[in-house]
Amino acid sequence: MGVITNIETDEDIQLIKEFTLLPILLDMLARDSEELKVHKDKIVYGHVLFYLKEVENAIYPELQNIKSAMKKRDIKVLNTSTNSLGINIEYKVRGYIHHFTMLRSLIKAELMTTLMRMRRSL
Repeated sequence: MGVITNIETDEDIQLIKEFTLLPILLDMLARDSEELKVHKDKIVYGHVLFYLKEVENAIYPELQNIKSAMKKRDIKVLNTSTNSLGINIEYKVRGYIHHFTMLRSLIKAELMTTLMRMRRSL
């Protein structure tokens, strides 16, 4: 195992990105599941809803693993704010405060990648 330094690593940033994106994905799944109720008399409704529920259930343990990894690496998300351009994240890595912004287009691409990865694992 490598030595953890005060300098943020790509792994640190990836953890923070996932920690930020997974709750957004949960909100989207809840919204979409609610919107699909209009089609509950359609034959594929149950199948699609089952799939969305499986994805949702897979997110919770993953989010818990991320929280645990962040704690071990002394990473804390201090503030997350949303605006018309995307999301601003302020976080602390081993005592040093950093910021980054994810544009809406990046958020969408990352969420699609996450969904595809999760679909393969289900």
